[in-house]
Amino acid sequence: MNHNLLRIGFIGSGSIGSLFGGCLASVHTETAPLEISFFCRRGHAKVINKHGIKIYRDNGNITLTNIKAFENVEDFTKISINDKKYKLDYLFLTTKTYDSERAMIQYKELINSSNWLIILQNGIGNEELVKKYCDRNKIIRIITSHGALVKENGFVYHTGVGFTKMGFAYLKPQKQNHSRYKSALIKLNVLKNRLDAGGLETEIVDDIIKHTWEKAFVNIGINALGALTRLNNGKLLENEKLKQLMSTAVKEALEVAKLKCIELLDRDSVKLMYSVAEKTYNNKNSMLQDILKGNLTEIDFLNGRIVSLAKEVGVKVPINEMLTYLIKGLEESFG
Repeated sequence: MNHNLLRIGFIGSGSIGSLFGGCLASVHTETAPLEISFFCRRGHAKVINKHGIKIYRDNGNITLTNIKAFENVEDFTKISINDKKYKLDYLFLTTKTYDSERAMIQYKELINSSNWLIILQNGIGNEELVKKYCDRNKIIRIITSHGALVKENGFVYHTGVGFTKMGFAYLKPQKQNHSRYKSALIKLNVLKNRLDAGGLETEIVDDIIKHTWEKAFVNIGINALGALTRLNNGKLLENEKLKQLMSTAVKEALEVAKLKCIELLDRDSVKLMYSVAEKTYNNKNSMLQDILKGNLTEIDFLNGRIVSLAKEVGVKVPINEMLTYLIKGLEESFG
């Protein structure tokens, strides 16, 4: 057995899961081997297992044939069941946020046996749901502004380069768990190094929840308006009226967060949101992708979450409320 082998799984390997999984698979070597498993839709799995996955990037396209894809956890278990010591080092949860609970229940045994569970999703407060189903101290949260799009099964387009940040959702350095935290930090750095090598430069941060809110402000400003107008991220900035709406949506969210006594980073969130939209100019954001496919969106965990929190603190958030209701109206039109 190769003790350097890292086993990494992705639950819900859609656009962003396929991008991260593919980038990790690209740095597999004999001295630093990686075993990547995808849990995804049947069509995507079939193409990956037969032809590999192709990732289109500005710096060149790559085809990877070292990923095993499964339609469900039962198929995976048939392979690993004979090895009682088999476990995943890192298991990514990359489903849509509204599918989190279903996935946590469906993959419960695999999650429990894995060393680390990594939430790579949009939304605020995802870790609060996830901790109901697994050890809170093994939850890692990753946020990213990289853009990805699966145009057809087995083909992933890296549509926008951005930041990636990672940290423990609950595990903190305290006197009583100093050795555990130190050991965990080593494992976090192992994953960071592999992501860096795969072209997804990653920053480890002390308080990932603060950064999660920062990322949410970006999504709150961009996603719903992009979905409603069908405009790519950068195009939104070229319309001054839309740009003002983006800014107002973020400012409303900031006010609600402060009234809820959420600790935030000392950053200009509106300026950051504009910067991300510019850097991912050609990206169709994830909510726009969902609308174009006739799928449900994550609106309830972004602008909709701000609407819910605003009611708790007794303030009005008219722009976020309007965006939420319009997206929900679009969802209803799908039938």
